[in-house]
Amino acid sequence: MKENGQVIFFNKFIKMIKSNIKSIGIITDKDGTIFLDDTLKRILKDFREKDYGVKIYLIANSGRTVQDMINCLEQEKIPIDYFDYIVGDNGGECLDIKKSKVLYKNILDKSIASSVIEQFLKIGGTLKNIRLADGKKIYAYLDDNVKEYYKDVKDVVYMDNIINTNEIDITKITFSGSNDLINRFNKYIRENIKDYKTHIGKTTFPKKEENNYRMDFTRYAFKR
Repeated sequence: MKENGQVIFFNKFIKMIKSNIKSIGIITDKDGTIFLDDTLKRILKDFREKDYGVKIYLIANSGRTVQDMINCLEQEKIPIDYFDYIVGDNGGECLDIKKSKVLYKNILDKSIASSVIEQFLKIGGTLKNIRLADGKKIYAYLDDNVKEYYKDVKDVVYMDNIINTNEIDITKITFSGSNDLINRFNKYIRENIKDYKTHIGKTTFPKKEENNYRMDFTRYAFKR
């Protein structure tokens, strides 16, 4: 059977490890950490159990919340301690697995969060197309389509007033809408909001038929 790209990478990586290297970090994205076949699961297990003469740190990285990553790993029967760290919300939070400790939480300024939400609504966005995250939970507007989208997801809180962010330590805001709307909104962010970053991609939220795009909004800087 033909090896996939990830298996080829890990096999080449093992061969190029040299004794003068003291530590190496491998950062994998969502598709490389959650949706694993048996071969990739074995590779992760090998990194934990074999001595390659160098300390290897495995870091799971995703746009999902840290808690959602943990839930997905458990569903896939992948031991969480295969990894040293989990980074979620596009860098919004980092969890040290061994110490069960949050190393940092990249919290958005509440006034900035409120202003970008207001601007999104001003240019034509809707409440149901706004989602907040705090590293553990997702906060979404109370809507039938939204509830259907998250029917199999834990840790979702539905809100009548998604605009009221005062009691949430937000690590990421996700906006969705048409390609034109998201691009116009992204242009506004780039021109008016400093020290924050955006990431744009396709989404099926809240309905696949809407052919929406999404924009994740997070901070650049963080406190350790």
